[in-house]
Amino acid sequence: MIGADLRAFAAVDDAEDPVPLIRALDVGKSYPGMRSAEAAIMAALRLDGARAVLDVGCGLGSDAIGTAAEVAPGARVTGIDVSRTMVAEAGRRAAEAGADVSFVCGSALDLPFADGEFDRCRAQTLLQHLPDAPRAIAEIARVLRPGGRAVAFEFDLGSTVLDHPDRATTRTVLDYVADAALQGWIGRQLPRLYREAGFTDITVEPHLVFNDYAFFLFTMRRPLAQLVKDRVLTARQVVSWKGRLEQMHAEGHYLGGTTGYLVSATRT
Repeated sequence: MIGADLRAFAAVDDAEDPVPLIRALDVGKSYPGMRSAEAAIMAALRLDGARAVLDVGCGLGSDAIGTAAEVAPGARVTGIDVSRTMVAEAGRRAAEAGADVSFVCGSALDLPFADGEFDRCRAQTLLQHLPDAPRAIAEIARVLRPGGRAVAFEFDLGSTVLDHPDRATTRTVLDYVADAALQGWIGRQLPRLYREAGFTDITVEPHLVFNDYAFFLFTMRRPLAQLVKDRVLTARQVVSWKGRLEQMHAEGHYLGGTTGYLVSATRT
């Protein structure tokens, strides 16, 4: 999502109040572009006949809960996330929905599961937060059985668009956000990384996800402050840039979004 303060989302357990971050995640998933992408992810998983499905980086659990509604009776759905806050909230939501999903706290870089334990695996907006994306993909390959399906969806922050009359400052801001992320270009790298991990039958689908002005401002608070702290921009430049964006929003002209890439692949 455009301008996402990725490190804040990744460090939700350390937040004094995680509620705003949780709300932001819910808002982000509500956009039409994300709903369309998630429907495509579900189709790409090919859940017919699936007996064990893993959601790596499950977050608030909505995707795992949705998956549980699509699999055959008796199939096992498991979600794993490194955040204790996310796992607790996911468990609460699953119980409230009456969904049969197990949630585990653990790292995508060292999945606590046996080799070949799952026949489907999904990872959505996970790799952009990790210091070692290839290792996470290797772990996904390890826990999938031969012939199992892996589906990933990641934003490419280098593809972010924002309509603003100050092109130079906008370019500086968006490039800074992409470069500050752990894996700012992960979307475009997905096909190669899955191929290098030994996956075959790889397909790629781009999905442009537009967001709104309020979400953009929420996720840009820390990056804009850091731009000033790092002396990339002056405080006056940031205030002027934000003021012009606010004016555009008030006039009904706000437009911003980021392209995400959906990659599906087969474990050899």
